[in-house]
Amino acid sequence: MAPPASASPPVSLLFLSLPLSPSSCRGLRRLPAPHTHLPPRRLSLAPARPVAALLSSLSDALEEEEEEEEEEEELVEVGYVSGAHGVRGDVLVSPRTDFPQLRFATPGKRWLRARAAGKQQARQIVGSAILVKAGDRPEMEEDEIYSLDLVGMRVIVKDTGKLVGIVGQVFNFGAGDLLQVMIGDTEDTVSQPNSENQDSTPSGEHVWIPFAEDIVPDIDMERREMWITPPKGLLELNARSDKRSKKERRAMEWKEKKRLQRRVIAAKKILSEMDQGHVLEGLLSGDKVQKASLAEQIGSIDFQLFRHAMHSVSRPIGSLSKDVFVKSSSSRKKMMRIPYETLMIHEENANFASELNEGVGILQKSKAAIILITNDSDTLDAEFQGLLNSFNKLMKVEETRGSIPFVIVCPAGHVESVQNCLVENDYFGLDTQKVWVLEEMKLPIVSVSSKLNSRKILLKSPWEILQKPAGTGVIFSLLSSNKILDTLNEMGVEYVQQICSLSNKPNIGHPLLFGAVSSFGADAGLILCKSSKETEDDFDLILSMNHVNKMCRDVTKLRFSAQQEQHVHVEHVDGKRIDVQREATNCHRLHAEVTSVLNYCSPDKVCVIEIVEQ
Repeated sequence: MAPPASASPPVSLLFLSLPLSPSSCRGLRRLPAPHTHLPPRRLSLAPARPVAALLSSLSDALEEEEEEEEEEEELVEVGYVSGAHGVRGDVLVSPRTDFPQLRFATPGKRWLRARAAGKQQARQIVGSAILVKAGDRPEMEEDEIYSLDLVGMRVIVKDTGKLVGIVGQVFNFGAGDLLQVMIGDTEDTVSQPNSENQDSTPSGEHVWIPFAEDIVPDIDMERREMWITPPKGLLELNARSDKRSKKERRAMEWKEKKRLQRRVIAAKKILSEMDQGHVLEGLLSGDKVQKASLAEQIGSIDFQLFRHAMHSVSRPIGSLSKDVFVKSSSSRKKMMRIPYETLMIHEENANFASELNEGVGILQKSKAAIILITNDSDTLDAEFQGLLNSFNKLMKVEETRGSIPFVIVCPAGHVESVQNCLVENDYFGLDTQKVWVLEEMKLPIVSVSSKLNSRKILLKSPWEILQKPAGTGVIFSLLSSNKILDTLNEMGVEYVQQICSLSNKPNIGHPLLFGAVSSFGADAGLILCKSSKETEDDFDLILSMNHVNKMCRDVTKLRFSAQQEQHVHVEHVDGKRIDVQREATNCHRLHAEVTSVLNYCSPDKVCVIEIVEQ
């Protein structure tokens, strides 16, 4: 039997008879089907026969298969060997099928597309794919389809009949299937489902389309076409915006790859110094996609901040909370109470005329910027749109539209929806060149220990670092790493408002608040929304650009806390990989609140503004 087409490294197609144990998996798609990634399970490859003996008999198996040419069929992948287990030839397999009982619990023939052949240990076949004949795939129900069968289909906009392109690959990053659609009417860059190239991403011009029923309502398998109803701006949003040549794009991709390699090399040294070498083990096994994903995760960690966070929580230092400042005598000398109605009615109030005029001047001269930090919630999209609508109306009423820089920080799962919302609403009147949408920064979760060197980074799998949002305080690292700080300084920005609650609609960009902080000559203005309800008060901050620069230049000014949490993770114990369940508190999240900036403000440089209900 001829092996599937492949690219370097060369592979051999190996026949195996596998008495495998069952596991949960993926591979077939119900239209449209949500995706869940379940962890690999341990299974044994012919326990009675050690791997050395098993591999030595493969040539005989190949000869036997060649005699069955009349039964030659296409092979499809149902899993791959993800790691070695123990010392008796056992391996771990990550399934890629929706029929685990059939594929791994029923005796029968399996094939192994091995990356290496040898007579040593089970780790020689780590990364190898487990295959079955395509003709042996179970029949599907009417509303089901194999995801690999989508590759090569033409994608057409239902309303206009316009061809978008060809499905080049189907990916899943945990939130559902994504179609990578290659622009134009060509199949030259479409990956073959069963080829070794399936780990790589085509480098041509492409767009990402979620494989969801409301976006991909119709599929014609016979004509190999799918008809899509994309939301407004989706295709334009994630398509390549530059018109550089293929050569130029490849050169840029090569530079990005080299930059990532340099970051990973530097990270390897840091991880070794921090006694976190176990994080690097996944780079030595698994398939190309897994190793690339781990490298990307490692390269994205802000190790300067991570190191400081680890030291910060090991040596707790007292922190001045917003409540302490409110009660201090210094802040009471610089306190202003503003009725809620004053912010809402947009009419001049004689009691605050001076501060209002000063704030209007700041906004009209574009000397203010706004940072909006959102959190993960089911109502985020609606709250975000409501807040920006209120801001747009305020700018029109106060005639302070100017050209205000706007930074939006949101969870990874909401970046696309926030971008779509901006496009659909014409950016709410903002200058598109001065709007940034950033993914919130995450830091690794670490094990519970009283000793710094004993805290270990936790892993969900050998190729996935367990990470969680690091809090509102890390906004300063985000501004620096994305070069936004330099841009704000070049624009002449003097004050930055940081919105921490989407419920504070009247606060965002209000000139009275900027004017009040400026009139006090403060570096930090703490804005409290006092409520009559029995809930914690919402708050925002307005910081002088001088103070923002200080915080960005020295991350050690941030104070982190170690929040106790429970997470499932994997550990190596006596050479074996085991799953650790979350039966009790077993780890710490490193978290910093933006209010820690108050620790580095002189009390006479802090003002408190209370917005009160009358």
